[in-house]
Amino acid sequence: MLVDAAERLFAEQGLDVPLGEITRAAGQRNTGAVHYHFGGRDGLLRAILDRHVPAVATRRRALLAEALETPGDPAGFGRALALPVTGLLYGSPTDRAYLQISVRLMGDPTSPVARELGGDDVQDVVAAAIRAFTPADPAALQERAFLAVQMTGLLCAHRAARGDTKPRPDAIVRTGELTRTEFEAHVTAICAGAVRPPG
Repeated sequence: MLVDAAERLFAEQGLDVPLGEITRAAGQRNTGAVHYHFGGRDGLLRAILDRHVPAVATRRRALLAEALETPGDPAGFGRALALPVTGLLYGSPTDRAYLQISVRLMGDPTSPVARELGGDDVQDVVAAAIRAFTPADPAALQERAFLAVQMTGLLCAHRAARGDTKPRPDAIVRTGELTRTEFEAHVTAICAGAVRPPG
C-alpha cells in the first residue's frame, strides 16, 4: 500500500512529497511506516524501481534476441531500445507513474537512487549494435543510443503526465495525437537511427 501510494504521489507531485502524506494516502496510522519498512525515501524509491526495472530489462533482452536474428537491420535494435519504454506508457497506471518517476530520478544526478536505474540491458543492446555495425566511433554510438532511450522515456513520461493516453492499442485520444502504432514506430525509428553509424 505504501509503494502504491508513493508511486501515485511521486508521479503527481514530484519526489519531494512529504513521507507523512504518503503514509496517510496508504491508510497507515503509524507515521514512521515508511522508515520502518523502507528506511526512508530512498528505500521507498528503490522498492518502486524493483517493481518495474526487472520487467523492462526482461522485455529489452527478449527484443534484443529478436534483433540478433537480423543483425544488419538497425530497426531491430531500435525496437529493443524503444519498446520496453513505450510499453509502460500503454501499461497499468503504476507503469505510467513509474515513467514519470524514472524521468524525475534521471533529472537528479545527486540522487543515490538515480544511479540504480539500471542501464545494463541498454548497454547490452548497444554492445550488440557495435558488434553488428562496427562503427568508426563506438563511444559516439553509445552516447546516441543512451540519449535516444532517455528521450523516449521523457516523451512517454510527458504523455503519461498529460493523461492523454489510454491503454487501448490504437485509439487517438486527442486530435492530432499519434496512435500507439504510429508513436512506437516514430520512437523506434529514432532509436534505430541512433545505433546506425553515420554515412
